[in-house]
Amino acid sequence: MNKQKNENFLSVVLPSEFSNSQCSQNLMINQDQQDEETSDCPLLTPSPPICVVRKIPEMIPVFKHIESPLEIPASPTSENINSEDGLNVFMNIVNSSSKPLHDEPSSRDPMVESTSSSSNSSIKNEPVCTQLLTQLNEAYQHLAPDAQALFYNQENGGKPPLVGIQLVVPKPPKNYIFTKWNWPLIRKTCFWSLMSILAGCAALVIGVIITMPKRCDPQVEWWQGSLFYEIFPGSYQDGMTINDGVGDLPGINKRLGYLQKLGVKGVRLNSIFPADHYPEYYSNITSLMDVNPILGEMKDFDQLLLEIHKRNMTLILDIPLYPFIKDFDVADVNETKKILKQRRDISPQLLPTVASFEIMGDILTTRTSILETVAEENDEITLAIKFWTEKGVDGFYLKGLENYVNEKNFPNKLRLWKSIIGTRRILICNIKTLNEAKNSGAKNAILNRIDLIDVHIGVANGTNVIREEIDNILNGILFEKAGYPWVHWSIGNIDTKRVSSTLSVNNASIAVALMTMMLPGTPSIFYGDEKGLLECDCPDHADLEHVHNLMPMRWDKNDVINDDGASENFSSFQFPWLSKSNDPIETNLDDAISNMTSIRRETPTIYVKALITNDKPKANCDVRYTRDELIVIERRYRRRNSYVFVANLGKTTQNKDLSNLYYGGHMVIGPKHKFGKNVYFKQLNIPPGEAFVIKLDK
Repeated sequence: MNKQKNENFLSVVLPSEFSNSQCSQNLMINQDQQDEETSDCPLLTPSPPICVVRKIPEMIPVFKHIESPLEIPASPTSENINSEDGLNVFMNIVNSSSKPLHDEPSSRDPMVESTSSSSNSSIKNEPVCTQLLTQLNEAYQHLAPDAQALFYNQENGGKPPLVGIQLVVPKPPKNYIFTKWNWPLIRKTCFWSLMSILAGCAALVIGVIITMPKRCDPQVEWWQGSLFYEIFPGSYQDGMTINDGVGDLPGINKRLGYLQKLGVKGVRLNSIFPADHYPEYYSNITSLMDVNPILGEMKDFDQLLLEIHKRNMTLILDIPLYPFIKDFDVADVNETKKILKQRRDISPQLLPTVASFEIMGDILTTRTSILETVAEENDEITLAIKFWTEKGVDGFYLKGLENYVNEKNFPNKLRLWKSIIGTRRILICNIKTLNEAKNSGAKNAILNRIDLIDVHIGVANGTNVIREEIDNILNGILFEKAGYPWVHWSIGNIDTKRVSSTLSVNNASIAVALMTMMLPGTPSIFYGDEKGLLECDCPDHADLEHVHNLMPMRWDKNDVINDDGASENFSSFQFPWLSKSNDPIETNLDDAISNMTSIRRETPTIYVKALITNDKPKANCDVRYTRDELIVIERRYRRRNSYVFVANLGKTTQNKDLSNLYYGGHMVIGPKHKFGKNVYFKQLNIPPGEAFVIKLDK
């Protein structure tokens, strides 16, 4: 049975019956085994008989690559393929499409070149990638059993004839756009871009590692752990041209270089307000919102404040509440009358025509609360705090606050003042204020609104009393929570006797100043204590005994800073307002305060307030020894070296073996002849008034 096929197809004519030769038998057997496989995969065809392979040793392709229409003989039918010479016809067709192995590769492989000589020459000139891509989509043809005759031959027990099947896939254009790209340049660009990214990442990692802090120290506010310096302005430096022998604000401005070298962070001025007979009777103030003319003008204060801020320091003012303010609950009389008159004028508009007693009570309560609020905001202290806060003052010491702690309006006053100054400015009060608070409202107001609690340590009664006072604070309420106020440690102040005059030993005031700087909190130094300044010994001024501790400051040539414009004299006036004291006792602790300030600023072991263990803060400080007027204080911090302070406040030399406490360490603060040397606690020799700080070995 013959069937016309497309001319573009490759037709093979097979005989209807093959001869009984061994080759024909093998061919039919192989054909039977591979018919199913061949029909499933159009690129697989039956292998030729063994005898044919022996005659033709080259690889015999069974399908032909077609690039253009060809004249293909008619397809074989069951009649001619089974004829006597059908096998010879089939082999001739197969041999006609084969090529020798030494010639170009067979076109049955879709990834090789075409047999056409014309297309072959053009493809060779194209890139290899183009040749590979263009050969993937071609037209192919192979032999497969005739599906139409399959059912008929199965019924008759015969084999179906083979027919040609053509697989045609549209061929895309030969010129792919990406084949014309500059691939060498693209590869180089990608490579160096990748290298640049890797180098940038490596540099970023190295930069982060280099800039990372080497230590993770706890953060504190500017008033926590810093050194404060208390000044009585009338006795510090006379800088005005009138030369009246009284210290003033321009004089303090000239000594800011000295304070900065000392390591001072907060400059506290005792009293700058107008007062009758200043400075002898400085407490008789007449106003809280002006500057005493003897100290200068308001522009002098503004200039001083500006220079202090330029040096990264702060200014704190003393506000003398008592006896200037009689009662927190009594507002200014004139202001109250004014408020009442204003309320009386508008009261008819507030009252309804017909009102119940309940409505009337609400209106009266509202009027009373408004009056109280306005009165609170217009009392003398509140107005003064507003005034100086707007000037730029950084904090206020509320002197005499303990006299008002149990008044009904006390908590509201503290809340109001703190809201006025904000979180970056501070309020300071004495420990007596906390101790004398009888109700929880006042106590909570102090603990939540006050930033520093001033604690004065008396050194006149020996080291055992000093230990008791320190332990009472460290184990008290101020260390129960981390957010409670810090301790403001002080040894001397405007209301106490001079330390050097009390102890009467070398280095006495410097030694106790170093002791306060070893305690957890904010230390404060009264002017002149860093020099061992003595009290005034002047019988002619017996009536001024209350100011004998306020003698003029003693300066020397080492205290002159070139850019300050100050001389080594307190005043060019021949007679200061108070006779000078005797020369300070010689000391071998020169620069101890400034060196201690530097160490304290960088060492969390010393400046932190407490350690938090199991969510409970505990002071990282212990007074370890207080016998024979010798005091030993230890400060510790996790994974850091501990520091130990040793001082002899007695009048005799002490030789002690304290090896049961510590082994040894390195002296970081102390006398010049021992500074920087190793110290062993088995043999300690401490002269009177000597003090030093040792960094213990881990």
